[in-house]
Amino acid sequence: MGHPGQPPEPPPGLQTERTTLAWLRTALTFLVGALVLLKLVAHTRPRLAVGAACVLLPVAGLVSALAVHRHHAENRDHEPRPLRDGTLPAGITLLATLVAGLGTLYVLTG
Repeated sequence: MGHPGQPPEPPPGLQTERTTLAWLRTALTFLVGALVLLKLVAHTRPRLAVGAACVLLPVAGLVSALAVHRHHAENRDHEPRPLRDGTLPAGITLLATLVAGLGTLYVLTG
């Protein structure tokens, strides 16, 4: 329950739903960015594009799977608790670093 003078708290479950959608949106954004970069790189360096696709696409899928798994785990017990690990943020960081590295490589070698 909220304290007097404070707005009521939203029902449990909505926060995890919004968070899951935000993680999935982020993963999808990086996936689309990676696909655009792969299309650009494929014209000049097809081997680099295939290698990058073999790394970027599974990482994007892993991040999406982690977001869905985390959502299901949080919905099982409706009690708020600290997050268990940093796997999902680490996956997003890895994906962002890989996309940025591929973009940098494209600009420097293009």
